[in-house]
Amino acid sequence: MRRYLFCALAMVGLAGCTPDLTLATAQPFTPEWCQAAKAQTNSASSLHAVARCHERNVPGFAQDENIIVFYLNEAARRGHVEAGAALAARGQPLPDDDLRREAVARAEAERNRQAMITALRPPPPRQRNDSMIFRGGPPNIIPTRVTPTRPTPTPMVTQPPSRPMTGFTSVRENRTTSTRRNCVNNVCRIETTTCVNGSCTTSVSQ
Repeated sequence: MRRYLFCALAMVGLAGCTPDLTLATAQPFTPEWCQAAKAQTNSASSLHAVARCHERNVPGFAQDENIIVFYLNEAARRGHVEAGAALAARGQPLPDDDLRREAVARAEAERNRQAMITALRPPPPRQRNDSMIFRGGPPNIIPTRVTPTRPTPTPMVTQPPSRPMTGFTSVRENRTTSTRRNCVNNVCRIETTTCVNGSCTTSVSQ
């Protein structure tokens, strides 16, 4: 247990020596703070802080105008606005911010590279749905008996025989004939009556 505690304390002590942590925790413009700023040679704000340390004549940082202008130039080349204003106040020409443009170009190239890597990277495998996986083995599934359903018979419809289509209707003929002798004033005649389906006609002969 003591060994692990010692290692943890050692790691914390080493972390305290990093320039970033010193700049965040130390009192500004102390020798430790200025040394931590000087260690970050690619940071515009840190280079401007080093110039301010020389301006304030912090122990270990001599108040030398040439050194101050040098750090202000380096900070202005990286796009630090206050460093450029300090150079203008000293009557110094403003340098080209070439280092800032290079940093922007490098960042843009890195973004393009990461975008290309992301585009070429295969898609991640699809996660399987664990909700459909039975833990502890599959459950005992008892198959149910399915009774087949009989098809419903289709009722047969008997159609009456079709009658032949004719142009007329056949009617049975009912004919009757009756004959009688009719004498008037010694004149006799024979009357013949014929009836067909209820329609009667009478003919007279001598």
